[in-house]
Amino acid sequence: MEKVRILFRLSKFTIKYKWKVLFLIFLSLISVGFSVLQPLPIKYIIDSILSNNPLPQRLVSIFNLFGGVPGKQSLIIIFVSCSVLLVVGTSILSFFSSNITIKVCQRLVHDFSSALFDKMQNLSLSFYSKNNVGDLMQRLSGDTYVIYSLVGAIMLPTLQAITTLVCMFCIMASINTTLALLAISVTPLFGILIWVFNKPMTRSSIYQSEISGKLWSHIHQSLTSVKIIQAYAQEKFTREQYKSQSLEYNNASVTSSKIAMIYTGLIAVVSGIATSIVVGIGAYKGLNGSITTGELFLFISYIAALFGPVNSLASIIANIFTITSKAKRVFDILDSKEVIIEKENAAVLLGVKGKVELKNIDFGYTRDEGRKPILNDLNLKVEAGQTIAIVGPTGAGKTSLISLLLRFYDPWNGNIFIDGTNIKDVTIQSLRSHISLVLQDSCIFPISIAENISFGSPNASRDEIISAAKAAQAHDFIMKLPEGYDTIPSEGGVSLSGGEKQRLSLARAFLKDAAIMIFDEPTSALDVQTEAKIFKALATYAAGKTVFIISHRLSTIRHADLIISIKDGIIHEQGTHETLIKEGKVYADLHQFQYVV
Repeated sequence: MEKVRILFRLSKFTIKYKWKVLFLIFLSLISVGFSVLQPLPIKYIIDSILSNNPLPQRLVSIFNLFGGVPGKQSLIIIFVSCSVLLVVGTSILSFFSSNITIKVCQRLVHDFSSALFDKMQNLSLSFYSKNNVGDLMQRLSGDTYVIYSLVGAIMLPTLQAITTLVCMFCIMASINTTLALLAISVTPLFGILIWVFNKPMTRSSIYQSEISGKLWSHIHQSLTSVKIIQAYAQEKFTREQYKSQSLEYNNASVTSSKIAMIYTGLIAVVSGIATSIVVGIGAYKGLNGSITTGELFLFISYIAALFGPVNSLASIIANIFTITSKAKRVFDILDSKEVIIEKENAAVLLGVKGKVELKNIDFGYTRDEGRKPILNDLNLKVEAGQTIAIVGPTGAGKTSLISLLLRFYDPWNGNIFIDGTNIKDVTIQSLRSHISLVLQDSCIFPISIAENISFGSPNASRDEIISAAKAAQAHDFIMKLPEGYDTIPSEGGVSLSGGEKQRLSLARAFLKDAAIMIFDEPTSALDVQTEAKIFKALATYAAGKTVFIISHRLSTIRHADLIISIKDGIIHEQGTHETLIKEGKVYADLHQFQYVV
C-alpha cells in the first residue's frame, strides 16, 4: 500500500499538465490500434488471395461502397499499402508521442526538483547538521528524476501494455478461444515472480541510493576541503576513501543489476516456453483445418507480440520498486518537520528601531535525554541604537544567541521581542530583512563581486556598492581584480584570501543598512590597522542602529555600550568595559590574558 500511496502522490504533480498527458494517452491508444492491426492485411493476403478463400463480408461491404471488390493484383497492392501505412503511422505516432513525453517529463522533473529545493531552502539549520550535503545533492539531482520514470516508464507503458493485451486477446479469442486462454494462462506465473522478487529488488534499490548519497557526500567534502587535504598531505587517504566508497557503490549496482537480470531472465523463459507451446498446438489445429493458414499466421504474430506487453508489465513492476524507493527519499525531505514554523497570518515587521529583548530563553540543538541546553534561562534587554559585545569561551552559546535572533532556530522555552513584538508573530522574511549578518566564515557566491556585495540589496546602485566597499576597505583590492567589480570569483571564493572575503561580507552588511547588525568574528582574518579602519567606518554606518558583535579580540569591543560575558549558557556579567574591568571577573581575566591596555 505504501508504494501505491507514493505513486499516487507523485501523480499529483502531473495535474498541472493534465491536458498534455491526456493527449499523450490519446496518441498511445491510436498507436496501439495501429500496432494491433498491422498483421491483418497479411492475413487477408494469405487467406483470400493465396488460398482463394472468400474475403470477410465486412471487407466486401467496404469495397462495394467504392465500386466492388477489385482483382487479386489490386487487392495485393491495397493490402500491402495498408500494411505499410500502419507501420509508418505507428512510427510517426511514436515519434510525436516520444517528443511530447520528453518535454512533459522534463517539466515534471523541473517542478519536482524545484519543490524539493524550495523545501531545502526553508529547512532549519538543525536539519543540515544531521544530513550530508552530498546525499542531499543526490536526492535533488538524481532521485527527483523518478517523476520522469512515472510518466515515461510506468503510466504510458502500463496503459499501452494493458490495451495491447486486451485487443490482442479479443482478436485471438475470436479466432480460437482455447489457444487464447492458453496463451493468457501464464500470467499468474508472472505474479508469483513479482511477489518473490519484490523485497530483494526494493532493498537493493534503496541500498544503492544510500551508497550513492554517501559517495556524493565524500566527493563534495573532498572538493571543498582540498586545501586542508593537500596541506596535511592526505591525498592518498581521501583517494582510498573514494575508491572504497566507489567500489561499494559499484558492487551495489552489480547486485541490483544481477537481481533484475535474474528476474527478467525468468520472465523471458516463461514467455518463451508458453509461446512455443501455444504455437505448437496452433500448428496441429492448422493441420486438421480448425484454423486457416492466415489465421495461424495472425495467431503466431500475436503470440510473439503478446508477451511483449507482458514483459513490459513485468519491467514496469520492477521500475515501481526503484521509483518508489527513490521517491520516498525525496518525500522524506518534503515531509520533514524540521522547519521554522511561520505563524498563520503572521504580520509583516515594519519600522524597526532595534530594541531587542530575550526573556527566559532555554535552547539546545538536540533534546536527547541527558543533553543540557546550551542557553539556560537567559534574559537580556538591549535598547535601540546600542552596540552590544558578546564574549565568552568557545561553546558558551554566543553564536547560538544570535542564531535565535534570526530564527535559524526557535528556543525550547522563552520568547524574543523586537520593538516589543514577538518575532514568532511576524513573517520570517520581514524579520530577516531588518537584520544584517556577517559571519567569520564568509560566504562568497560565484557571481560578480558587485552582485556579492549587493546580495541583500539587489536594487542598490553601483555608486552605493562602491561606497560600501570603500567603507569595508575592499575597494582597493577589488580594483586590482581582472574585471574589477564585474569579476566573478571561483566557487566558494577560493580565488580570494580570507581577509578579502571578510571585507566583501562586511561591505554586504554595510550596504543592506538594516536596523539590527550582527557581526560574528567579522575581522578575524584582518590585520589590526585594517580592522581599526573598518570599525571606524562601522561607527558611521551603524549610527542609530542596534549592533551585536561577537569577538575574541577585546580591542574591537572595548567601546561597546554594553558587554555581556556568557559562560555555560548563562550571562555571568554585563556592563561597560570599564565597569567589567573593575569587577575583576571573567571579562577582566580575558582582558588580562590578552594584555589589552
